[in-house]
Amino acid sequence: MIFDCFYYPKLDNALITKSNKNLKEFNFGDEVPTKTLYYNYGKSFAIYQGGEFYVVEDSILKKIINSDELMYPLKLVFNGGTQLTVFTPNDLPSVRLTLKGEFEAEKELGNLFFLSMMLNRKIKNIQYKVMSDLTNSARDCNFINQEIDTQTKDLFEDLKIVEGRFYSLTLQNPNIKDAYLDYMNFGAKEDILELGINKYFEEGTQEHSEHMLKSLVWKSKPIYPKFKLDHFINSCNYRI
Repeated sequence: MIFDCFYYPKLDNALITKSNKNLKEFNFGDEVPTKTLYYNYGKSFAIYQGGEFYVVEDSILKKIINSDELMYPLKLVFNGGTQLTVFTPNDLPSVRLTLKGEFEAEKELGNLFFLSMMLNRKIKNIQYKVMSDLTNSARDCNFINQEIDTQTKDLFEDLKIVEGRFYSLTLQNPNIKDAYLDYMNFGAKEDILELGINKYFEEGTQEHSEHMLKSLVWKSKPIYPKFKLDHFINSCNYRI
């Protein structure tokens, strides 16, 4: 089964969208990505999709249940990641009319945080690759720099869009960093690798391969989200 609420952000023509392309299908009994850098559903909640209620307990997809079996207050996730707390059965029918859920601004910051890390990683990978490929065959530093600029131009343009969105978000929500950290509730030993969506990609994809490689490299030196978040915020404030 593929669920719209398990996704990763993408930047398409200056618009941030959600995608679950190449994410693996989940079966009952599987662990599901209940927490990433851009959403935190908690370990136990219900998913409403396709007219059915799916139960997640302790991050495990358990079963389908009828609406009269739901327990309240209910943590509900629907419409590709919208979160709501439903307090009584009488409130349930109106959920379908809800356009905005809880923690929307916090999740927007998470999207931007994730995209910034992804874009910076791609830029660095290109820089390393060009340097590796060309330094042995070309001694002209200007040529090497020009090649790097050519291959990273679009990525830097996307990065400017992300940083501009962050600037707008902070104007509308001056305390967004603290609100995001409260929402995400990162543990003291929770590292970015474990929060990554890449481990839930299908085997053989580039994302899954990257996760396997980083599992070996980062195992002895975890990277904590709060540190990377401060780096992201500082870089945005510097460049804008």
